[in-house]
Amino acid sequence: MNIPAQVPEEIKEEEETEYIDKIRYLGIDMTKNLENKQKLLWIKTINWYLLADNIKDKIRDYIEKKMKLLDIVIILLAGLGLLTNGLQMNFYLSFDKRKNVDENGNITYSIIIRGESSNLIEILRCITSFSSLIVIILIMIHYNIKKNYLIFKHEIPFNSSYCSTNLVIPMIIEIILILIHTPPFFNDIQINLSTTGSNKEIVPIYLDLFISVFILGRVYLIFKFYANYSKWGGVFASRVCNECNAKGGFIFTYKAGIKEHPFFSVILLMALTVFIFGYGLRNSEISFITNIPERYFQDWTQITNGFWFMTTNILLIGYGDFYPTTQLGRIIAFISCLWGILLESLLVTAIVNSMKLNQKEELVYNEVEKYLEESIYKKKALNLIYQFYNSHMICDDISKTQNNSYMKNNLLDNELQVHKKRIFNKRILKTKEALIEFSKMRKNKEKKEREISVQNLMTKINIEINDNMNYLLRNIQTQINTLLENINQAQENQNKILLFSGILDVLHKTLYDKVKERTKSNGQVLDIKEIQNNKKFKDKFSNKDINENEYDKKSGVKSSKKNVYFK
Repeated sequence: MNIPAQVPEEIKEEEETEYIDKIRYLGIDMTKNLENKQKLLWIKTINWYLLADNIKDKIRDYIEKKMKLLDIVIILLAGLGLLTNGLQMNFYLSFDKRKNVDENGNITYSIIIRGESSNLIEILRCITSFSSLIVIILIMIHYNIKKNYLIFKHEIPFNSSYCSTNLVIPMIIEIILILIHTPPFFNDIQINLSTTGSNKEIVPIYLDLFISVFILGRVYLIFKFYANYSKWGGVFASRVCNECNAKGGFIFTYKAGIKEHPFFSVILLMALTVFIFGYGLRNSEISFITNIPERYFQDWTQITNGFWFMTTNILLIGYGDFYPTTQLGRIIAFISCLWGILLESLLVTAIVNSMKLNQKEELVYNEVEKYLEESIYKKKALNLIYQFYNSHMICDDISKTQNNSYMKNNLLDNELQVHKKRIFNKRILKTKEALIEFSKMRKNKEKKEREISVQNLMTKINIEINDNMNYLLRNIQTQINTLLENINQAQENQNKILLFSGILDVLHKTLYDKVKERTKSNGQVLDIKEIQNNKKFKDKFSNKDINENEYDKKSGVKSSKKNVYFK
């Protein structure tokens, strides 16, 4: 940068020292006048690019452990609030079954719901509210830590905000779910709703019944914990998913977990479905039981009846002893029925997979089958030999009787000879049958051996082809990954160069403006070029010679390097 200025011909040593002091002071003063946000952004950017990859991995692991511990505390506190809210609801609400008989002798039933508050109930509600408040604060801290974790996981840029990472919406949803509970002094708050059917009546509904259902949504914290910290949702799994162009995240984690533990996963999901949906169905039905005829009355005061109905519903049995009558109950039953179909399909798939033989069992099965086939083949061969031997012996016996002249004149011996011929014919038929069976079995055996040989040959060829293809794909993938890493490294180096060049330009420009303003205010004009060329400045404040208009000896090109070195 050429700075036009007018400099006196002679500069005294005191003035030169004064100028240099001004330059030092203005450099410090410039850093003080920079905006704090811009300074912090520059510092973070420089620290991020100068940080080694292994240090980033260690910081990421530390943040993950910290976040995992925080989530465990959140789950425990949310479970405490869920337990205390359920206890206070059971103590607060009581259900009475009332039998009514009208003038015509018709019997109807109604369930009366009463709410009675006490000091124990208020204490339990205070515990629920206090634990919910702490959980909300911890959730906000969790998302702040998660943003840093995603940065060190290289999933988002280091200067990302909540809005750019889409962390605000899930945080707000979680806070709303945690806020659903029964606060202290929340007594006798009811909503009047009308019943469906011919006899429409106004029924008061306690909100505590529905709040106790929606608070069960805190169970999502367990599934969230599994999705974040299982081996299928870790850093290595995410990296492999990115390399294979597969969509990771929650869906892949749950698919892999169900495949690894199918029976446990299906049974756990069924148990949670029966508990949550059965509890919600019972609370929605019990509020509308007023003046129900005896033949249509269902005793929903027992919560086990809700669990029983939900069990038969998700298994698609439907005995009909309990069924929903309200619109909300029917919606819950319909959703649980669809969910039950999915769970049953998962259960059938798990059973089919469990019935498949593993590699060792398949080897044992093939060996036993081969041994049984060999034993049957040997038995058929021995039977054929035995039939040939018997036929040969009878044929010899008949030939001996024919050569005996005495037996030819005896009628009894002739009849005996005819009988032996009949036996010989039967033996021949049995021998023929044995020969046919043996020949068929031998052909089948040879056919299987040929098929097995061809199959083994095809298997070997497929294995070799797959190995070669996998080797080529691995090499190609390795080269692509290396190329992408080089491109990313080059991009990072370019960003570093642009960052530092921008910072130096800003510093140089700001410093020059400050020096120019200070010198003008003193009635003098400062030329940095003259100070750089000053011999005393070089000896005192520079480690290298500053030469302008330096010529390259090899190319003969004139260079215009202007570097200012400050001590």
